[in-house]
Amino acid sequence: MRKSTLVAATLLGSFLILSGVSCSAPKASRPAPPEQPAGHGDVMPPTEEPRQRTEASIAPPPPPPHPVARASHAAPPPPPPPPTDDQIIESEVAHLRKGNLAYSTPQKMKTGQSARVAASIGSDEVSMQALQSSLPKESGQVAQTAGTPVSTKMKMTLKSADFDITDLSSEEQIVAGNTPTTWEWDITPRHSGQLRLHLAAVVELKDISRDFTTVDRDIAVQVDPIDAARKFASGNWQWILTTLGAGLVAAWKFLSKRKKPQTQT
Repeated sequence: MRKSTLVAATLLGSFLILSGVSCSAPKASRPAPPEQPAGHGDVMPPTEEPRQRTEASIAPPPPPPHPVARASHAAPPPPPPPPTDDQIIESEVAHLRKGNLAYSTPQKMKTGQSARVAASIGSDEVSMQALQSSLPKESGQVAQTAGTPVSTKMKMTLKSADFDITDLSSEEQIVAGNTPTTWEWDITPRHSGQLRLHLAAVVELKDISRDFTTVDRDIAVQVDPIDAARKFASGNWQWILTTLGAGLVAAWKFLSKRKKPQTQT
């Protein structure tokens, strides 16, 4: 009896051991998937995540915003100041045409006489011969030339404190084409001596005038005896009449005294 009980216990233990092994063994038809590291994603492979973290750690910081962006609401800068007259002239001079000035003045004069002064201006299309031929031809005149910038509208002025000047042409004229533009004046000396004339070519630019070419001429003026006598008489006629009257009265008295003794004898 004791022996049979031991056999039965042995068989039961073997059965229990066999049953536990069969339950814990893995099924051959459904193998378990391999273990994956934590943080694995479906899009990026597991080897790229450390690289991204490294690149992000060494990337430079973003640049600061531009000062203009921060000052987008600031007032606009003030407009530049308008150009000065000198700046306008300098800008326009570069576009002026080149030209020439021919002028003639008397070399000598006498008091009481009048003489003609003339000036002609033309662009470089006008020959010097054409310029000089446009001047009046009078004896005793001296003609000379000078270079000058030329604008479409120009002035010629003649001034002097020693002469009475009469304008014979418009002060402002158009200078264009291949024909000279001429100005003329009549001058009369106010006194004798070495007298001076000032001739100026004036360029008109945007309502601004500037003397670009100026000429000073000295004219020797001699005293004319006839003119001097005429001026003396016109300026001292009262004294002359008084002197003549006094002389006539003295002569009449002298003659009267000489005649009285002859009538008594």
